[in-house]
Amino acid sequence: MESSFDTIILGTGLTESIVAAALSKAGYKVAHLDTNSFYGGNEASLSFEELIQWADANSSSIDSPFSFITYSTRVLPQPRQYSICLRPSIIPSMGPLISSLISSGVSKYSGFRLLDCVSVYHPSGLVKNVPASKEDVFKSNEITLIGKRRLMRFLTFAAGDFEIQKEIQGKHDKPFLEFLKTEFSLSDDIAGVIAYALAYCVSEADPTHPALRRLHKYLHSIGRYGPSAFLVGHYGGIGDIAQGFCRAAAVHGATYILGRKIESITQSEPGNTPNSRYTVCLVDFPEPLKCNLLISSPSYVPPELANDAFHLPSSVFNQSSVDVIARCTVIIDKSISLGSRSKDDPSVSDEVAARTGVDTGVLVVPPSSVAGGSSTSAAIVFITGEGSMSAPSGKWILYIALPVPSSSVSPESILKPYLDAVLALTTDPADVPAQPLFAMFYLETSSGTRSERGARRTEASYLVPPCLNYVSLPDLPDTATVHAEATFREALKVVGRSDDELRLNVEFWPPVEEAEDSEVI
Repeated sequence: MESSFDTIILGTGLTESIVAAALSKAGYKVAHLDTNSFYGGNEASLSFEELIQWADANSSSIDSPFSFITYSTRVLPQPRQYSICLRPSIIPSMGPLISSLISSGVSKYSGFRLLDCVSVYHPSGLVKNVPASKEDVFKSNEITLIGKRRLMRFLTFAAGDFEIQKEIQGKHDKPFLEFLKTEFSLSDDIAGVIAYALAYCVSEADPTHPALRRLHKYLHSIGRYGPSAFLVGHYGGIGDIAQGFCRAAAVHGATYILGRKIESITQSEPGNTPNSRYTVCLVDFPEPLKCNLLISSPSYVPPELANDAFHLPSSVFNQSSVDVIARCTVIIDKSISLGSRSKDDPSVSDEVAARTGVDTGVLVVPPSSVAGGSSTSAAIVFITGEGSMSAPSGKWILYIALPVPSSSVSPESILKPYLDAVLALTTDPADVPAQPLFAMFYLETSSGTRSERGARRTEASYLVPPCLNYVSLPDLPDTATVHAEATFREALKVVGRSDDELRLNVEFWPPVEEAEDSEVI
């Protein structure tokens, strides 16, 4: 087996997997390692059995970003037919990840479907679908004619070159909700839907400029592949996509080693031997691996090399300030209705309600919408089912995420009101709330500080991509991709060919060769 590489990459999270594929495709020798037995790192998609193993392993780890992990002990049938994502996400139809999937050819390794709907939960228990197009806005009977005109004026502003418009000047940091009400005279209800369900704001204090950038992307994503602005990846989403990039890297010669613990990482001055700056020794592995460039996710940085690692600054504009997120993953056997339906609404028959269950959908719960819930942060509920190849027939996976103020809260107690509210939206004709077949609760804490930059040298030989901290549900895939390209550019400064101009102008994704299709089964 080859033991000398241009670069060794530690961790198979989405960012690291994209970097591995890009460097391999550019012709560099890559070894890609992960101490886990699965691909995806903290974004992995796991079977039910793997999820239980992951929970047990992280419960006993003091270095894990996941804590307070609890789960029910019920054993499910068909456990291998579940693909449960640790960091679920939806994918904007326009953006860096979609561009990379197409340009790299990795899209052929994965399957996708359109998101069925995005809905908003009202304190009354009413759930309303968010209009997905201008036509939907005009058809709505719940918005007045004046309200529609004001809304269309705002959407035209947000879809255009809003950066140069007078409405935004001097108001970049103004709370977005306040901006919508004062600059465009939008009602509280409409402003709330825009802020939380279209721009995916976390709280009423979220600033205007980042929210407008997210909304701009949303408006331009509508219609590219269908009526929805978002795609849902098959088999758990971004975990399977990360594995697709790893597969592309392997096709171009990358070496993969999973499930081996790292015994040591040592550094030496580069000598006459090629690729000898770093030596990585693995437990129960026959020979050490050597390279001149080391790339790793933050969790892999050994204490003895902490001062040598260069933590790349995030180049993503809308980094969130959220440090702790409460999450739960629930499996149910009754579909959930995300249509305009209330338990007390006699105008919607049980028969109609039963037909409105979604296979993949998002429910946004604004602050103060659920009794006992948060008054400051919005919660996001993401539903996936058989249509996304994530669960067997007749089963659905519910993911709930809520930013919380500290890492000392109980995720189960703080998320229970949201879970109860969602389970009450069952499409069962008898209106009997669904009961979880399985439930897991945990906290996820940011894996590093945003200000951590590391030592900067002319040629940094140990690169750590920016932490993939909490961002909105649609932002995670694109954030990882932007981080990956920035890491790729830095890597070229170390492993690039002797011609400086050539190495710095290497394409992130060289043109896809037609012959590749015949090389992959």
